Amino acid sequence: SSLHSRGTHACGFARVLPFVPERRSPLAPGAAMAEVEADDVPPGPSIDVASIEMAPAGECAFDESFSLRMTFSTDTALENFRWRLLYTVDTSKRRKIIELGETEATVYYPGVHAMDFALPRFDVAGVPEDVRAQMNGLLTAVLTGPAGEEAMTVNMVTQIYVRDGALMRFIYNPLD
Repeated sequence: SSLHSRGTHACGFARVLPFVPERRSPLAPGAAMAEVEADDVPPGPSIDVASIEMAPAGECAFDESFSLRMTFSTDTALENFRWRLLYTVDTSKRRKIIELGETEATVYYPGVHAMDFALPRFDVAGVPEDVRAQMNGLLTAVLTGPAGEEAMTVNMVTQIYVRDGALMRFIYNPLD
């Protein structure tokens, strides 16, 4: 199983929804649907995520270290792109996005590549109480270009809960 993106966005939801690449219609306002052929796809790089490895790979303490390795391929050179990792949660008041970090900007030539990201620990002290109180969140890895353009987003559903008085986390791998 793999994630695939052509164009600007792709989303994979583990055990929630099957992966379906977003297809944007190139129609101009008022154009007839019959004018568009079924195989028309939006412009942009074609990116396939072949594997995702996370450590720890299952339930763990919320503040435990975290590492992510993704192998992916692109058919287009992506100059000065980096992977940004974000944690998003909807609270009763508003959506909150916590920036976890990013990889170094690099040039990804057409072919197969690996991305590695690590956090020594999730800092519970820096997470607002209303965010910790939410049971479900979304960890995203966003392949971002030098001008902020997003080539691909990989979504990983995250559950946060209390077990035996300890704050725990579980991140679902969208390729499992």
